[in-house]
Formats: sequence, C-alpha cells, structure tokens
Amino acid sequence: MIQSLRQIKSRIRGIENTRKITRAMEMVSAAKLNRVKKAFYAFRPYFSCLESIMKDLIADMPLSGHPLIRAREHIARTGVCVITSDTGLCGAYNQNVIRHARTFLEGRDKAAIRMITVGKEAFSYFTKQGYPIEKSYLGLYGRYSATLCDQIAGEMLEMYSSGEVGEIYIAYTHFSTSLRHAVTIDKFLPIEPGPGKRKFYILEPGADRVMNAMVGAYLLNRMRVIILDAFTAEHSARMLAMKTATDNADDLIDTLTLARNKARQAAITKEILEIAMSAEALKG
Repeated sequence: MIQSLRQIKSRIRGIENTRKITRAMEMVSAAKLNRVKKAFYAFRPYFSCLESIMKDLIADMPLSGHPLIRAREHIARTGVCVITSDTGLCGAYNQNVIRHARTFLEGRDKAAIRMITVGKEAFSYFTKQGYPIEKSYLGLYGRYSATLCDQIAGEMLEMYSSGEVGEIYIAYTHFSTSLRHAVTIDKFLPIEPGPGKRKFYILEPGADRVMNAMVGAYLLNRMRVIILDAFTAEHSARMLAMKTATDNADDLIDTLTLARNKARQAAITKEILEIAMSAEALKG
C-alpha cells in the first residue's frame, strides 16, 4: 500500500509538472494568436475591397487576353504550394493540410508537379514522398512577414510566367473562429477572382496600365492574406491543443488525487483494524 501511495504521488507530481508546461505553452500561443489575428482582421477589409475591384474590372472589360487571367489550354505541369507549421503540438493542423493536399495530388504524375512548401512539416512529408520541391520556406514559426509573402508570391509568379507550370494552387488552413478551421485549396494562378458587376469604370492613364498594376497588387496582397490566414489558424490550433492537454492533465490529477485519498483511507482503516485486533487479543 505504501508503495502504491508513493507511485500515485510520483505520478501526480509528474502530471503537475507537465500541466505547467502545457499551460505556459497555451498562454504563449494565445498571445501569438492575438497578435497575428489583429493583423489578419486589419488587413482583410483592404484585400476584400481590392478583390471586389478586380472582379468588377474583369466584368467591365474584355481582359481575357491578359496572361495572368487567361486560362491556358495545355497544362504540362502544375504548381502546388502547401502551407503548414514548422513545429508540432498543434493537434491535427498539419495532418489535415497534408491529407487534403495528398488527395488533390492523387492520380497526378509526380514528375508533372512542382511543389512549394511553407513550413517544415510539409517539406518533410512531400520530400519523403518523392515530390520535386521547387522552393521551401522553413523556420517561419508562425511569424508573419510581408517581405517574405512578397517573395513567395514572386517565386510563384516567376514559375507561371516562365511557363514552368500552367497553373498554381495553394493548400492552407482557413481561420473562421478560434474553434473552427477548415483546409481549403485555392487556385492562385491564373487569376480567378469570381463574378463581378459591370460598373463602367473610366480608367486613366489606360486600361492596360491600370490592369497590370491591379494584377500585381492583387497577387501580392492575396498571398499576404493567405499567409496571415494560415498563421492565425496555426496559433489557434496550437492554443486549443495545449488547452485540451491542460484540461486532460487537470482531470487526470483529480482522478489520481481521489485514488490517493482512497489508498490513504484504506491504509488508515487497515491500521485501525490491526490496532483493534491487537487490543482484543491482549484482552483475551
């Protein structure tokens, strides 16, 4: 019984130490989430307005001839950008993105795929699977950088403009709320902003120059909002995972504390019975 009590106490101390770690990680993730979420919410209205203007311009003018909007008839190779985290401890965040990307790539020839990975988890998985990695961005750890986003967008634009790929998709996690995330795979190039309304814009100095400027701004800012979206979902997933681990530690500590109290009570009861039996034996 004494050994059992010692084991229970040792387990409780170990779980309490683990709980301190998961609680600290939960608080760190919450702080990072608040910071990146503010940036995401502040940036999203601007991008929504920019995207709305792009839709209206495409609906308003015959722009099918623009090289970044016109769909190509023959697509020899496809570019796929997969955004995951550099570290784990974020629940099923990375597994969900990789699973959706793997499903998207099923039935496609690996030689006809050009991968761009953001995050160590995607890089490790698709390297092991034998996919050609065109470019990898590691060591971000959920820290947003507009310069890096522009670099990623420029890399994909170069791949598409040079004819190396005929289309580019991005697989990432969309942040809805702190409790809801959904993996989505969007086409990045050629641009497909969706249906708009004809507003008959008057463009100066000319439609081509305005459209070229709009397309460049749209692509850069779309990559920025996608990275912000993915990083917000990552920090949210890690915060939820650490909160779940902390809650599980609390439940386990309560269970072990109850077991310890029962074992202690049983030991005390046994000692009392032994004393009573000894007293009765002395009387006899």
